[in-house]
Amino acid sequence: MGVITNLMNWDPVAWLSILMVVGAITIVVFLSFKVSALIKRDAEAHKNQEP
Repeated sequence: MGVITNLMNWDPVAWLSILMVVGAITIVVFLSFKVSALIKRDAEAHKNQEP
C-alpha cells in the first residue's frame, strides 16, 4: 500500500516528464520500424534493376 500512496503523491511535472520520455521512446521505435521497412523496399527495388 505504501508504493501506491507514494506514486499518488508525485507532482504533475514528474508524471508529465515520464510521459514525455515514454512518448519519445515510442516515436523512436515506430520510426525505426518505418525506416527499416523503407530500406528493405528500396533494396528490393534496386535488386531488380539492370546494372
